[in-house]
Amino acid sequence: MRSLPSFSPRRLGQPLGFYIVAELFAPTLWALFGLTALVLTKDLLGFSDLVINRGLGLAAVSWIAFYELVPLLSRTLPFAVLVGTLVGLGRLRSDQELLAIEAAGLARRHLVLPILGFATVMTLFGLGFSLFTAPAALRSLDNTLRSMIQQNPGVALRPGSVHEFGDTRMIAREISARGDSLRGVLLWLSDTSQEYFAGQTLFAEHGRLQPLAHGAARLVLYDGVILLSPQEGGGETRFQTFETVIREPQRTELWPAQPLTRLSVRDLMDRVRETALAGESPEARRARTELHRRFAAPAAGIVFSLLALPLAYLGPRFSRASGGVLGLVLTVVYYGFTQLGDGLAQAGAVTVGLGVWLPNMLVGGLAGLLIGLQDRPWVKRRPLDGQSVQDPTQAAPPAALQMRQALLPRYVLQHYLLMLGLAFGFLLVGYLLVDVLERLEWFARHNATPVEALRFYSARTPLLASRIVPMALLLATALTVSLLSFHRELIGMRACGISATRTLSCMLLVAGLVTPLSFALNESIVPRSNALADRLKETEIKDRVLPTGVLQKIVWYRAGSHVSQATRLDPALEEATDLSIYELGDQGLPLSRTDARRARHIGDGMWELDDPVRIRISENGLQREPAEPLIQLGEAPDIQLDTMHLSVWQLAQEIIGTEMAGYDVTTYRVDLNVKYAAPLACILLPAIVLFFALHGPPFPGPAVTLLVSSILGVGYVLLTGVCASLGYGGSLSPTLAGWGPALSATLLAGVFAWRNQG
Repeated sequence: MRSLPSFSPRRLGQPLGFYIVAELFAPTLWALFGLTALVLTKDLLGFSDLVINRGLGLAAVSWIAFYELVPLLSRTLPFAVLVGTLVGLGRLRSDQELLAIEAAGLARRHLVLPILGFATVMTLFGLGFSLFTAPAALRSLDNTLRSMIQQNPGVALRPGSVHEFGDTRMIAREISARGDSLRGVLLWLSDTSQEYFAGQTLFAEHGRLQPLAHGAARLVLYDGVILLSPQEGGGETRFQTFETVIREPQRTELWPAQPLTRLSVRDLMDRVRETALAGESPEARRARTELHRRFAAPAAGIVFSLLALPLAYLGPRFSRASGGVLGLVLTVVYYGFTQLGDGLAQAGAVTVGLGVWLPNMLVGGLAGLLIGLQDRPWVKRRPLDGQSVQDPTQAAPPAALQMRQALLPRYVLQHYLLMLGLAFGFLLVGYLLVDVLERLEWFARHNATPVEALRFYSARTPLLASRIVPMALLLATALTVSLLSFHRELIGMRACGISATRTLSCMLLVAGLVTPLSFALNESIVPRSNALADRLKETEIKDRVLPTGVLQKIVWYRAGSHVSQATRLDPALEEATDLSIYELGDQGLPLSRTDARRARHIGDGMWELDDPVRIRISENGLQREPAEPLIQLGEAPDIQLDTMHLSVWQLAQEIIGTEMAGYDVTTYRVDLNVKYAAPLACILLPAIVLFFALHGPPFPGPAVTLLVSSILGVGYVLLTGVCASLGYGGSLSPTLAGWGPALSATLLAGVFAWRNQG
């Protein structure tokens, strides 16, 4: 136990107060860093692609990362205070320092003042971030992204995705690395100066994007065709060149539309007054919600710190680890209260202000109640009567001797499994927290109910879990070895002539068993759950704010060599309205067109068409043919192709079909090899940190081991993104792009293993 500063028994002295604050400050910074690192590793793949293939400089991408992290800091700071306070008090509790303070005559309530002072200072920083710094950073992010798109309109384009430019919609089967060259283009124009093309779908073999002033771009299509519907006469128009001007995209992956979070405090208050004059409306509620949330979110740090004090006295063995886990659990519970308050406010049961401040009020009330009960005893000691102590000189039976041979590996394995559970839970809840923080305003904008948010995250959780499994194994290995090193157990093994490498190899055995399970998770569960999450987002959450009446929205989806276009697609009901089915040839141009008023999925990928009409392009021109009422289009389709929705086998089949159609499949092949190699990180990363930590004596300290493991995890993610981006651009073969990080990790693990042998 550390030596405590002297203090008066009547009050908490200033040195001791500073000592307690210092114990809370370090874990708070570590919690803030951990949540920030989760975002960094999640976005590194996209950032590396922007630098390598999209032509953006490293400085520009660094500014993008900075502008994204600043608003996140304002949202995660209160929860970092909660986790840091619990971890700091857990350290004081486990080292009996809180007990020493009580023994000196100070009641537990005397600790409230330094903890509250620490939380108040952190809350003031949070208010500064929330009110001023975060909106300014988001506005700067918008300006940076807008400037990037003006310089290169194709920076946000992705192959197989539908992109909206005002009333114009476009999809391309193949997009160059810089985004300026297109192949297999479908373009739908609802309003254009060339009235003949209004409301028509243009097919083109090639296309190019050229930047213009004020965020516009010139789209030039080459060697295309327009095939009119049978109701319009079934005409065919071919063109060698077609030009149109497209405006800034309404939504992109790089540029989400969240205007309220960008407003300054003064502008937001003006928006609240303007919307209030127009009466009660969803826009008025969203503006008031955003204004209240900017104050309520930082203030949560104060009530969290007050709640942490009584929680630190729960149970006889409260420690750092239990404090960190409890902090993350309380964070999830707090967001449950947040969704509850939003739901009550949207239903009109409470005012917007009460709905936003409800989580703070509940947590604060619970903290006050528990602090009022602080003087009750918490330590209950059991008598030692009746406990038998085994004589160490007594000979053990033969069965016990056999068990002792495996006692040390069992001891290590027990600690490792405990650390693995804690690491997995910590990373999963942290990753989930970051994801919720990023989507909280999005949920509010689309008026998502708590049930819809819960359904969305129940489907999204397997994806998040699959991403953190390798990092959980890495962190668990680092924590286990660090604890063994801290308690001098590694030196004890070496002194007894026991091979630490052989004893700790049981951790690699666990990692090896998890590796095929990780591959099975990514193969069988993650693609389906990820597709379900995107479907829930489109059908349950976004449709809540759609206007009533006929929805005039063009939806494209692919099934083999067919491209279908509908004004409305409902994947939940498996129905499509005003369906047009194009059969495409090798160059991406239509060979036939079939139109139906409505289509229904009847099972096994078969769709039933209402009143189908078909025309075909032949050597003799257009011919009208009988249309079959049933057609094979696959299951209820997604709007766009996302390799995250595909298993390895499905992606391989997609590669075969796309390659037979004459398109470049480099991107798909890179993704396929990445899917194959990804599970190997589950055993390679723990092996590296294990062999590194066992080189001694002297063995690396816990701080060095944890730092190396953090650098290793972030570096592996970065290397994966860089190799994949180089593969997308053609600088690396798809095989090397996918397997390069695993090969590099294998080489590094071999070097550390050889060093230990020496």
